[in-house]
Amino acid sequence: MPVTSWNRLVTTAVAHTTEHLYLGVVTVVLPVIAASMGFSMAQAGSLVSLRSLVSGFSNLPSGFLADMTKRRSLFLGLCLILIGSASLLMSFAPSYWPLLVFMAIGGIGAGGFHPQSIAILSSAYRERRAFALGIHDSAASLGEVIAPLTIGLLLTYTDWRTTLQIWAIPGLVVGLVYALFCPEANDAPKRKEPLKRLLWQDLVKNRAVLGMFFVSVFRALGQSALTVFLPLYLTLHLKLSVGTMGFYVSTLFLFAGIAPTFSGWMSDRVGRIPLIVAGSTLAALTIVALPYLSPGMPLGIGCGLIGVMLWALRPIIFAAAMEVAPPELAGTLVGFLYSGNMGLSFIAPLLAGLVADAYGLPISVSFIGIFPFLAAIVPLIMLRKRAA
Repeated sequence: MPVTSWNRLVTTAVAHTTEHLYLGVVTVVLPVIAASMGFSMAQAGSLVSLRSLVSGFSNLPSGFLADMTKRRSLFLGLCLILIGSASLLMSFAPSYWPLLVFMAIGGIGAGGFHPQSIAILSSAYRERRAFALGIHDSAASLGEVIAPLTIGLLLTYTDWRTTLQIWAIPGLVVGLVYALFCPEANDAPKRKEPLKRLLWQDLVKNRAVLGMFFVSVFRALGQSALTVFLPLYLTLHLKLSVGTMGFYVSTLFLFAGIAPTFSGWMSDRVGRIPLIVAGSTLAALTIVALPYLSPGMPLGIGCGLIGVMLWALRPIIFAAAMEVAPPELAGTLVGFLYSGNMGLSFIAPLLAGLVADAYGLPISVSFIGIFPFLAAIVPLIMLRKRAA
């Protein structure tokens, strides 16, 4: 990849880091808001649920807009401006209902961001697609690391309203700069067929795309369930302190943040399907074995391996899907995949919870391994010729 071609990758990675800074509003600021305004736990939870719901529903329309108008850079910038504006508006919210509306506005920006950013990078770096998407994923993890630390520091010296006003600045500034100064040469050809027909023929009925859709969903199911039940297993079953639990979870996310760049680089050289199958299989085996690992180095290594194997698959899956779908549907494809991930990922924690109630937390954690195992099986069934 020539040095001159790094500009698009760097600017989009910075934009993705900025977008993930706002997860800190949910994780760090929201508890302070709830305590300050006297919200019930149900009200606090509903704020997050609505943001997630709106974000999920925004993915597909955002992809449609990207492909119909071919103004992905503009829409990406507008998404960041929406997120920053939501943070600013939240700082003036006098009560629950306005806050709910402003959280929803932020959800629209967050949900609309990824179809633009992934389509932009996939188009710009066709020969190094997975590597570019891996950098994109790692940039998000950087934002998730920066946000809690910085917001926590701000809350130490200011109130939550001032913190949200300061936190609005990155989204507004980066969004405006990206929209105005980072135009994209979107040279994907337009097709005359209605978009609805293209969606059905080239995505839903495309066996290879559908295979990647199911791989993506099963990976997301495993990730969502493990995010919930690994901390529960560590604290309630192993009786570890909150600090020790945080160390193991941080280890997982540390490797999950680093791995996508390297997994993407590798898949550009050895192929997508072999890494998807191998990574999913190893993730499944590690998750199944996790309850049998003793606290200390074995458990830490296990958590790190899961971060490497499971989280690092996403850029490879998206790159594989991009290669089997028409380039003029890049944004729609990303929206299609993200809608499936967000729309179905609630199933896994529910199933894992039922297993935990019936058989205990160790069995529940091992049960989660079935989802990456299914992600490994799908390519062998649906993409047999391509794998060969």
